[in-house]
Amino acid sequence: MSIYVLLGILWAIWFQVFCWKMLPRLKYLAGQRPIGNDPPCTKPECDFSDFWRAGLTARMPAHGVLQLPQMLMQPGVKMPLPGGYQEGFPYPPPIFLPATAISHLPFELGFFVWTGAWLALAVLLLRWTRLSWPVVVFGLLSPAALWNIELGQLGVIGDALLVAGLLGVVERPLQAGSMLGVLACKPQIGILIPAILLGNRSWRGAAAFFLVCAALVLLTLLVFGWPIWRDYLAGGRRGGLAVLGAPFVPSLAEGGGVSVFWMLRSLHSGESLASAGQVIGTVAAALLTFWIWRRPDLPRLDAVALTVFLSLLATPYGYVDDMVAYSIMLLALAERRGWKIAILDVLFIMWPALCSIVSQQTGVLLTPLIVLLAAARTWWRAGLPVPHLPVRAGVLPRAG
Repeated sequence: MSIYVLLGILWAIWFQVFCWKMLPRLKYLAGQRPIGNDPPCTKPECDFSDFWRAGLTARMPAHGVLQLPQMLMQPGVKMPLPGGYQEGFPYPPPIFLPATAISHLPFELGFFVWTGAWLALAVLLLRWTRLSWPVVVFGLLSPAALWNIELGQLGVIGDALLVAGLLGVVERPLQAGSMLGVLACKPQIGILIPAILLGNRSWRGAAAFFLVCAALVLLTLLVFGWPIWRDYLAGGRRGGLAVLGAPFVPSLAEGGGVSVFWMLRSLHSGESLASAGQVIGTVAAALLTFWIWRRPDLPRLDAVALTVFLSLLATPYGYVDDMVAYSIMLLALAERRGWKIAILDVLFIMWPALCSIVSQQTGVLLTPLIVLLAAARTWWRAGLPVPHLPVRAGVLPRAG
């Protein structure tokens, strides 16, 4: 009971902070407040402004330098296609399909439609997997999800696609593979998908996955033309590398990161050593994922949870707002135990809220260690690496 009380208090504090940041934004819609920078960011509606501006830029008749609305940039600054970041918009071009659609709405209305639509779709996807309402509701109110909503980011919908795809990849491979293919819009979330599909020998799922990826690429070319890919391969890709390789500053975004690369940078490693460490982590995560999905005797929930945890260790580029799937799987595992939780569960669930505080106080990014600890506990409770486990309800069958 004391552990539940502790979790409830910490969660309530975080929710209060969320309301303190989000509720004033409603005044924009009523015209009671001029549009300005919103906490915790230094730009209106945080990351959503990048998506909206990129979408607006991409649908302008003349690709090139544009002077966009004053509320989204400093006076005199010009942003080239595809826009959104000083270094170059780092997302791959398929993201311009939803970004362009939302840019047809006024900026503030667009933010609330963007947020509400992704939340509603996430609920539908998670219920499609037959996850219970408590897991869905608490997962979408988790610290990671609330942080994602504040930022106007894609962690809620991207992680819902990941969870739905993994839970459905055996019984419904075509639908699940199609969902996983949509992650081409934010590929770091689905970095381990090839290892999953190969390990489970889900050939129909793999076909659906690659067809959807190819369709998104082709649709992007048809709608926007080659210039959008040209600019991504030039400025956008360099922009992503610039964000990734920036010096680790705990008070900036990297202080809320998840990657092994940034953890090693926080320990004062050079880029070469940090990159080598990330490569080792990514390869190890991919091999473990392949091995996990080769096992016919591993309960589905454990396989999905371990894959979600390993995905965070595999990506070099991710933040705690991308830990929504991680939170959902922690809750699903707790439900299977009859909602029995330990002090570690408090640490795991609340970590997205605590990460930046700990990083600023210690100067060290500890997220990979927290994720590794969650994965190790799940691995141990699943009976791995015991060679043969008794087959029980909910085992992971091999795909046809």
